[in-house]
Formats: sequence, C-alpha cells, structure tokens
Amino acid sequence: MSLNSIMNIGVSGLMTAQDQLRIVSDNMANVNTPGYIRKVSQQQSLVTGGVGMGVTSGKVTLAADQFLQAAALKATSASSQSEATYELLDQIQSQFGDITDTNNLFNQGSATLSAFASLGEDPTSAAGRQQALSNLSSFLSEGNRISTKIQTIRGDADTRIGTDVSSVNDLLKNISQLNSTISSTTVVGGDATGAQTTQASYISQLSKLLDVKVSQNANGGVTLRTQTGMLLTDGGAYATLSYTPAAGVDATTSFGPITVNGINGETRDLADNLSSGEIKGLLDIRDNTAPAVNSQLNEYVNQFAAQVNAAHNASSSAPAPASLTGKNTSLSEQEAIAGFTGKTTITTLSSTGNITHTLQIDFSTNQYTYDGGAAAGFDPTNFVNDINGALGGAATLNFSNGAMSVTAAGSGGNDGVAIVDDATTPSNKQGQGFSQFFGLNDLVTSDVPTRYNTGLGGSDNHGFTAGSVVNFAVKSGAGSALATVNFQVPSGSTMQNLLDGLNDTTTGMGKYGVFSLDASGTLSFSGYGNPATTLSVSGDDTKRYGTGASLSQFFGLSDTAGTLASHLTVAQTVLNDPSKLALAHVNLSAAGGTGALNKADGAGGLSLAAVANTSVTFNKAGLNSGGTSTLQRYGSDLAGQVGNLAATAKSSKDSNAALLSEASNRLDSAQGVNLDEELVNLTTFQQAYSASGRLIQAAKDMYDTLLNMVK
Repeated sequence: MSLNSIMNIGVSGLMTAQDQLRIVSDNMANVNTPGYIRKVSQQQSLVTGGVGMGVTSGKVTLAADQFLQAAALKATSASSQSEATYELLDQIQSQFGDITDTNNLFNQGSATLSAFASLGEDPTSAAGRQQALSNLSSFLSEGNRISTKIQTIRGDADTRIGTDVSSVNDLLKNISQLNSTISSTTVVGGDATGAQTTQASYISQLSKLLDVKVSQNANGGVTLRTQTGMLLTDGGAYATLSYTPAAGVDATTSFGPITVNGINGETRDLADNLSSGEIKGLLDIRDNTAPAVNSQLNEYVNQFAAQVNAAHNASSSAPAPASLTGKNTSLSEQEAIAGFTGKTTITTLSSTGNITHTLQIDFSTNQYTYDGGAAAGFDPTNFVNDINGALGGAATLNFSNGAMSVTAAGSGGNDGVAIVDDATTPSNKQGQGFSQFFGLNDLVTSDVPTRYNTGLGGSDNHGFTAGSVVNFAVKSGAGSALATVNFQVPSGSTMQNLLDGLNDTTTGMGKYGVFSLDASGTLSFSGYGNPATTLSVSGDDTKRYGTGASLSQFFGLSDTAGTLASHLTVAQTVLNDPSKLALAHVNLSAAGGTGALNKADGAGGLSLAAVANTSVTFNKAGLNSGGTSTLQRYGSDLAGQVGNLAATAKSSKDSNAALLSEASNRLDSAQGVNLDEELVNLTTFQQAYSASGRLIQAAKDMYDTLLNMVK
C-alpha cells in the first residue's frame, strides 16, 4: 500500500469522524427540543479496484419510524377531537348548575310550583302572588339564558372552526413549500434533515386539526391525505380550505360548508372527509350534540309553560276579568273551531262573584244552551256570529287576525267573564280545552306558535301567498352541504298543493327527502339516506293569512322548536296586576249562581302546583324519544343526560390522552435523542478521529524518513 493511500485513508477517517461528531453535536444540542427527530448517518467503505481506500459518511437521514409516526398522528387527531368535545360539553353542562343549587333551572321550576301550592292555601296573599310570579319569571328567564348560552357556545365553536381552517391552510402551504426544499436538496445529495424535522412538526400540528395520512415521496417530501383518501398535498401543490363563520347563531342557523378546493381543481365538502381532529369535534358539537341538548331543554320549558297554561285557563281570577284575549293561532275562524268536541261554558259574573248568565256550548252536537233553557243549534262555520247572537249582549265574542277574545258587557251586572269546561266531557281539540287552545287566559305567553299539530288536512287551505319564498339548505347525514332550494309557495291553495310543491323533484325538496302531513296536521320532513339528509331554513318571507306565522314557524321546521325558550314570558297583564292571577274555580253549581267565584278559593293555585306530577305527552326532542312522562321526571332525565354526555366526553378525553401519551412515548423512544447513546457515539467518533489523526501522523513520519534517506 502506498503512502498516499495511507494518507487518504487517514484523511477520509478524519472527515467522516467530523461529520459524525457534527451529527452527534446537533442531536445533543436538541435533546429537549419538542418534535426534534434524531439524525443518523451510516459510515460507508471506500473501495477502489478491490482495495479499501478509507471511509465516507452516508446520507444524513432522520431516525423516523413511519409506523409509529402514523400511530402518533392518529392518536393526536383523536385526542384533539375528544378534548374539543369535552371542553364545549363541560361548558354546556355548567350552565345547568349543580343540582343542589337553588338557582338551578329544575329547582327554580320546583320553587315556582311550590309557590303556587302556597297560594292554594292562602290565595289572598299579595306577597305570595308576587313571589309566585317572580319564581315563574326566573324559571323562564333561566331556560332562555341556558338556551341562549348553548347557542353562544355553538357560535364559539363556529368561530374556532373558521380559525382552524385558516391554520390548516397555513400548515398545508408550509408543508408543501418544504416538499420542494426537501426534494431539491435530496436530488443534489444535501442534508435535508432540518427541513424534514420542521415539516414533521407542521404535520403534527395539522393532525391536531384534522386526521392525516402520510406517505413518503421517492425524491423526498411527503404526500398528505385525510383518512378517507382526500388529497391535501402532493409535491409543491396543496389544497386550500375556505369557510365563513355565521354572523349570528340560533337554533335555526344554517351553517355554510367548509369547502376544499383540491389540487386538481375539484371542490369538496370537508365534512364528508373527516373522521377525527379538532374540527371534527367542533362540528359534532355545533351541529349535533349542542342542538340535541337545546332541543330537549326547549321541549321541557315549553311543556312546563303549556301545563301551567292549561291549569290557569281552567281557573279564574276573583273578581273575573272584564275580558279575555287570546293568542294569534295563525288559523282562520273555521279552521280554529273545526275539530272541537265536548262542552264548555261562557259565564258572565258580577263584581261580587255571582253568575249572571251562562252559555253552554256542545261542540259534539253543535248546540248551545243559554241560562239552562232549550238547546239551539249553531253553525261551526259561522261560530262567532251565532254565539254572539246567543249571548244576547251579556258578552261579546270576537275573532280577528287568528286571535279569539271575549268581553263582558260591563253593564247589567255582567262585569266579568270566565270560560269553564264541563267536568265530565270537557271541550277538547288536540288535547286542549277551548280556553287553552285559544290562549284566552294564558299565564305564559309567546309571540310564536308553540305547538305544531295544526289540525289541517290535505283539503284545507294552506293560507300562504303564492310565490312567497322559503329558502331551504340541505345537508347530508355527515353534515356536508348538498344544495340550496329556494322554494316558492305554489298557486294551488290547499295543503295537498303545498305538499306536492314541497315534494317536487325539480322545484321542491323531492330529490332529498319527502314531506308528509299526519292526522294531527303536523308537517314533517324525512330525508333520504342513512344517515338521512337534513334541512334547515335560511330564509322565510311567508306569512299565513298575511298576519300569522311563517311557514317554518307554523309547522316547526328547521328546529324552530329550539328557539321557543326565548319567546316565553309571563303575561304582562298579570305582571302589571297580580290580582289577575287565576287562583279560583268558578262553581257553576252554586245555588242561584250566588258566590260562584270566591277570592278565598285557592283551588286554581293547587291545580297549578299539581302540574309537576301530571302525565304529559312529550315530543321527540334531542336525546329523548318522547312519550308520556311528568315534568319532574323529564327534568331529571334531562339533567342526567347532560351529565352523562359530559362524563362520557371526559372519559373519552382521558382515554385518548392516555393513548396519545403512549404513542408519543414510543415514538420518542424510537426517534428521540438518548443522551447515553449519544455519549457513546461521541466517544466512539472522538476515538476514530484520534486514530485517523495518528494514521496521518504515521504517514507523515514515513514521508519524512524517506525524504531524509534520499538526501
């Protein structure tokens, strides 16, 4: 072997040892750097003509394990999703408060009914009346506050989605740009590990927002897809996401899609391509869990109000009020009267509580009896006029803009008026008595419909102006936007015409589902697919008969029921004058009509208190499938379900956090810096450097000896 060969071997050893020491130095300097991946480089022998000519450093790479990386990315996405879910659910649960807190919604409801029970024992107590009304107002306000806060939380989730979308775009851009850097460096044989480490950090950050699947490119860099296969980056190209958060959020808000503009120019909805990540968790809360809780909350508060109104309408203040004015039913007079059965009595009373006149109405036979006289018939299609004729001026019935009212004459001792259902065969339409159906003596009022069983059939007039528009937004079961349908009310006037228009496959919703009208007049939409498509209403300029509710309000479309809590208030007339609180029952059997209404009678107060344990038919709402229950039981179920949701979310969060910790630890063990290992490498390469130096020194000495020999 020549001296030049020995010298070259020594020099190659020095250079290789220097390269390895530089790598060890970088690794040790970044031992505590989050996300840092250990660098490695394998030495390679230099062979020329079958003769060893020293060593050289191999390509510098990262000690990355693609399988452990994939597991860590998946665990990161799942953990971020469950963390976002728990965080928002915990906020929702906290709104209901601790069950031992007197300000808890359900305790406020109990306090309201307890106050009514106290009034049943002492109906003349002015302080008791004020307390009961205050408790009821607080209960309704608390229901409204929680419902509003749930919408605020949904709005916060929506805003965070917008922020996350911007972050995803920035990360995809950075990852894609690093692809170009890594590829160009790799092609020329350079060290791309710094760029690769930075890129890996970006990918880890991206996995928190949405689920990603990574594949390595042959020339360096990566290709990213979602777990469903949607392409996110490829070389220097990348997809971009766009989303505009809603300006304001309530139960009926229609959210726009998160649009993905793909690398090849295609457009997709991100919701169809997500399986985990923070955005997925935010979407689930915003579009599914929070609306479900809100829907059940509104059903509870609405049914509470309905049962209070049922008891209040069956009672009267003492003295009886001069007039009773109902709510806007959005019905015509003929529609409102149709379907009633049983008997009710319109009673006029003096200021001292004596009955002056009675008019018993039998809806089953379409007859009335005035002051116990002979029965006479009335025409249901001309109800108000016929009844006014029968009352003979003692009181006046009126129906205008969908609202019924009755007013005592104010003369001849006819100072007040009350509506009393028959004890054996009470008036009934869709489970409500005459007074309750029209809201003539409601204690809790609403400016929108609170029941959606309209009583209309296919041949009835739909009541909406032809050409007026309802804007439907259609989403898939996964939450992606499918279409926007601007539905125009057809020219045909019947409910069947309206149904046919809604189910039209060209101008209506027929491509996405079917509308149907059941026997009670409830209009519902059943979407196609599994999970089924859903609809929301983004705009509605319809008005029934010009003064009534819109089509979506009248039929309760697009989770309109989820807004009811914000419309329920204690009747202003009663708040202004608590003596109008109906705490007594009219005794139609009083001898000679004397003393039929007594201020000391608290039977009405006891009826109000009894609604807690009255069997009520609840509608399907949120996580509750509906059916018969009591207000007290339903409230307990609601509290339990919200608590279970939060507890399940907490358990999922903890479980996924543990899985992430395990995956991260295994990944760090495989590709992180181990100081002991690096110290061994440091010692090894220092010794190699020293040995190479000695070899060069030996070659030098030999050169010197040869030179001295030839002198």
